[in-house]
Amino acid sequence: MCSSDLALRRTLADLGLEWLDLYLIHWPVAIDPVVGFPSSASEVLPPSPEGLRATWEGMEAALDAGLTRHIGVSNYSVRKLQDLLEHGRLRPEVNQVELHPLLQQPELVAFCQAQGIHITAYSPLGSGDRPARLKAADEPVLLDNPVISAIAAEHGCSAAQVLLAWHLGRGISTIPKSVSAERLRENLAAAAIDLSPADQERIAALDRGLRLVDGSFWLMEG
Repeated sequence: MCSSDLALRRTLADLGLEWLDLYLIHWPVAIDPVVGFPSSASEVLPPSPEGLRATWEGMEAALDAGLTRHIGVSNYSVRKLQDLLEHGRLRPEVNQVELHPLLQQPELVAFCQAQGIHITAYSPLGSGDRPARLKAADEPVLLDNPVISAIAAEHGCSAAQVLLAWHLGRGISTIPKSVSAERLRENLAAAAIDLSPADQERIAALDRGLRLVDGSFWLMEG
């Protein structure tokens, strides 16, 4: 039994479930299986295509065993996806990546859409609630962007709703985080907002290739 299969069985036992709807490789980084999150380089395994291929084989095995209904990846680049498609038996159904107007990743989005891999956007509102240690001092606040705010005013909605509607209009699902019932209702109502081609062009012009969750927490001495 592979580590992916074992890890999922532990998760299902903890949750009291028989199977998951969707199971993802969170980051294309290999760590010691007994470590929750590495604190030193000795707990991070050397990066290699073979390691990621073996992990994907485990994901396929978990699907075959009925432990999950769907499998996918997260934070995968075009190059890593190409390797997975070449060597994997099954293609990922989802690639969950950071996406917002400041990081639009058009090449990755186009590749996934051409390959039938659904894109899910995380940090669609700019991930303003993440820990301060993961933020740059001069980091822009996406919800305060003047273009987004202007479009929101024109549609009589919030900036967050504009950002969510922008993703949905591109065929991309989003996973905004909220514990407020009012915000949850507001997020769902964004599906009814129809941004015009002119709105889309204004938002497209905001792309800066700015990654807010840059994965630098994986870098450590050695």
